[in-house]
Amino acid sequence: MQFQRDPNRLEIYTEIRKSKLLVGQLSYDEKNKQFVFVYERKYLLSKSAIPLGPELPLKKRTHASGVAQLFPSLSDRIPSRENPAYDEYCQSQGISPQEKNPIILLTTIGRRGPSTFVFEPVYMEPDIAKSSRLFRIEVGLSLREMSAALDINLLTLIKIETGKSRDKNTLRLLSIYLNFPEVALWAVRKNERKLHHNTARKLITLFEKKIEASSKQREL
Repeated sequence: MQFQRDPNRLEIYTEIRKSKLLVGQLSYDEKNKQFVFVYERKYLLSKSAIPLGPELPLKKRTHASGVAQLFPSLSDRIPSRENPAYDEYCQSQGISPQEKNPIILLTTIGRRGPSTFVFEPVYMEPDIAKSSRLFRIEVGLSLREMSAALDINLLTLIKIETGKSRDKNTLRLLSIYLNFPEVALWAVRKNERKLHHNTARKLITLFEKKIEASSKQREL
């Protein structure tokens, strides 16, 4: 499962000594074509709080930019395209030199600068319930078999697939199994006694192949 950056949001932190404090969140309002920055309340109450820039004073929590204009103090963090090393900066961060989205640029080539402020990407939440259901169907498991194999309550699993439950602990567990085949393999082997022989072997073979493929990819 791939985690994708949210192209319309980022978080700004400040790093002081060994601590990291959330300053606030920058988002792009597609409807009004404006950038909106909101200071975190805890940061505003901090004795060490300083504004991100002169156009972003601490006395006001929410700030909206002009139409299609990034706040100058944030725009200054993005290297100039005229810089001879601009293409190299982009390639080192895995983005195209033609990338124009300020949110993407700030969380890559503009992520760190001379100040203590750090721009971090926000990742879009994957639909774990949907991914789990697609995995189960693709592998050919019944709800009961998946419940037994991964040691998840059957009724909870049914409610999650039908959208009647958003149990965080179960969704977190399903996310771990979907993203880490080593953990899923461990769970299947632990619960193998509850499964039909063919089902157990099918799952063990599947997760072993995923582990092998992942290992080969890391070696490249």
